[in-house]
Amino acid sequence: MSDLSLSHSPRVLKIKNLLAHSALTPSYLEVIDDSHEHLGHAGAEQGAGHYTVIINSPLFAGQSPVKRHQMVYEILGELIGPEIHALRIQAGV
Repeated sequence: MSDLSLSHSPRVLKIKNLLAHSALTPSYLEVIDDSHEHLGHAGAEQGAGHYTVIINSPLFAGQSPVKRHQMVYEILGELIGPEIHALRIQAGV
């Protein structure tokens, strides 16, 4: 499967949609499906994926990296577990 098809999978689009239409109003948003790098991993075997989110938001200004991650996790909370096994977040202003 090509990287292009991974970046447009239904789950990636779902993650992008939740973040793009959130209160974060991202000025930059990229979601990368890294699941192919974790084949055979316990989470992958159960169907949940590994993703990288690169997101910039003016709401991150003055927030610690931990708080920025918490803000992203709050938005994606319903997906953590059943659809997202691992999430790498790069959050900037």
